[in-house]
Parts: sequence; C-alpha cells; structure tokens
Amino acid sequence: MNRLNLRRVMAVTAGALLGLAGVAAVAAPASAHHSEVKVTAECDTATGEWVTTWTVRTYAPAGVNNFKLTKVEATSKTGETTSPFTIDGIQVTDGDSYPHQVSQPLVGTARLAGDVTEASLTVRAKWDNGFQENGDKSASIKFSESCDKVVTPPPAKANPKATVTADCTGDVAVKLENGQEATKDAKFTVTGTDGFSETATVEPGKDKTITVPAKNAGKITVTEAGQDQPLFDDKPAEAKDCVQPGEPSGSYQSTCDELIFQVENPEDGKTVEITFTPNKGDAQKLVVQPGETKTVKFKAFEGLTVTPTAEGLDDSEPIAWEKPANCSPGAGGGKEEGPTLPLTGAATGGIVAGAIALLAAGAVLFVVARRRKVRFTA
Repeated sequence: MNRLNLRRVMAVTAGALLGLAGVAAVAAPASAHHSEVKVTAECDTATGEWVTTWTVRTYAPAGVNNFKLTKVEATSKTGETTSPFTIDGIQVTDGDSYPHQVSQPLVGTARLAGDVTEASLTVRAKWDNGFQENGDKSASIKFSESCDKVVTPPPAKANPKATVTADCTGDVAVKLENGQEATKDAKFTVTGTDGFSETATVEPGKDKTITVPAKNAGKITVTEAGQDQPLFDDKPAEAKDCVQPGEPSGSYQSTCDELIFQVENPEDGKTVEITFTPNKGDAQKLVVQPGETKTVKFKAFEGLTVTPTAEGLDDSEPIAWEKPANCSPGAGGGKEEGPTLPLTGAATGGIVAGAIALLAAGAVLFVVARRRKVRFTA
C-alpha cells in the first residue's frame, strides 16, 4: 500500500506557488506598459489638402509619470509610390529625457496632398522606469476619394458713385452710377429735407438720375445698401454763372459802315445808363428803361474804337471796329466780330449785368447776362 508523502506534496506545492509568483512578477509590467495610436482626417477644400490628426496615448503602472518615443515613422502612399512625411508635435525624442506625460495624449497634425490614398504612423515608447515596448504600435487611414480644392468666387460687390449738381433754379440732379467692374446691382437711397426720399436700383455699368426739388435740397444724403458711410451728406454747392431775372443784356456788331451797340432791358429790370465814348467824335449815352431796347451807332473808319462806361464797370477796354471781309464799295451788311468786355455794377439803382450780343444788322439781339455785370460781345 502506497502512502502519501505529505512532505513531498508540500514541497511541490510550494515550488509551484513560487513559480507562479515569479511569472506574475515578470508579466505584470508587460501588461501594464503599452501605447496606442489613432488617426482622423478632414479635407480642407480651401487648399485641396487632407488635414490628418494623429494621437499617441501611453499607459503605465502607478508611479510611472513620463515617457518618450524611440521610434516615429510616418508614410503616405499615392498610387504605387510611398513617401515619408513628418507630423508636427510627434517626433523621436533625442537624449535621455522623457518629455511627455503619461497622463496626457500626444497630438500632432500633418497636411497631405489631396490625391494621397493612404497614410500610416508607427511608434515605439519607452517610460521613465526603463521599460520599453518590444513591438511597434501603428495606425493607418485610407482615403476612398481625393480631396479637391474648391474655388469660391469672390462675393458680389457693387461699385457705387454719386454726383450732386445744382442748377440755376435750385433743383439738384443726383446722378447715381454703378461701375463697369461691379458684380451686383447698387441700391441707392436719396433723401432731402422736409421728408423727400427716393430709391433707385442701378445695374453694373449703368446710371440713373434723381432730381431733388429746390425746396427739398437744403441738405441731401445719398446712401448705398452695401456701404458703411454715405456717398454724399451735405448741402449741394450752388450753381455758377446763372442769369437772374430782370438783368439787362446787349451786344455789339461791326458792319461795313458802322459799329453798332444795343442794350435790351427786360420788363422786370431796372433803368440802365451806359455811355459810349469813341476815340474820335462825340460820346453817346443810352438810358434804357425796363422793357426797352435801344441802339447807338458810330460811323465806321479805320482805327475806330468805342469805350463803354457805366457805374460799377469792371473793365472799360475799348472795343474796336473791324471791317468785315465781304465789304466792297457800296455794299452793306457785315459779320459779327469783336472781343468780349466784362462789366459789373449797378446803374441808376439797377444792376448792370450780362453779355450783349447783336446779331445781323437790323436783327433782334439775343441776351445772355449775369447779375451785376454787363458784357459786350460781338
């Protein structure tokens, strides 16, 4: 009969327990130290590139705080061609330092061409307790389509302009323009005083004009929907060279036989007195009442000049007779000639203004004059 050797059984059991304890002591750190790699990607349509984001996370037992990477290999594939690339933030650690914290993931990015079909990253970690991974850890991504650049057209833009011009009646013309290079309609609003407001839509390369009545033109504001500041916001400048009602006018003319001056005073004008003094002979004076037209004549001769004078006259330059080219012995008629003489000033409580234009001999004279000025024109 065999007896159980308790001492032998106890020895075998103790040895087995010690062996298991040794295996546990070796295996524990192996299972506790490891790393993992993940990757995501997005297409940047502004550049036509893949933006890849790589994350390396490591795990270690308590008390192990830092690690480094002893291996980093990143490659991309286009067709049958494989090329290395670098990842910002994930590189091999040089020297003996352990710069990365176990508790924090290591994240890096890389931009890859839009036609890349595959990319991968392989790493190997080592911790500050001296343990190092036996094998590599990797992650890869495949692209089923290319990342194409999308060209976004520039936003549509108007090119507005406003020109504000007053006329002699006080009305104001607001010319609204949209430049040829504009890519959308310009939407204008024109406002004046006392509630005046009008809108206009102007296509590229076109223009429109809005008239603001004189009673609403004390101040004009022009805005366009796409502009931060008004195009115009002020009182319009007054018109220049305007002929006022009630102003006299006149002209002069050289014929083959005479130098003729004529003054025309409108119904609503005031009495005008002008003296005409020749370089030879007697002076003649015209007193022209409102509603009258009067003429003075001087017999022509070579070298004849006549100087008109009046109260407030700016320029009293002599006006010379010039013989028309078509004159012949016994022939009449002539051709308008002569320089312009600007005059200003009031005469007998009135205003001497304008320009005097005498047409053909015996014809009615056309008047263009300026307040407080008399201008003799041939």
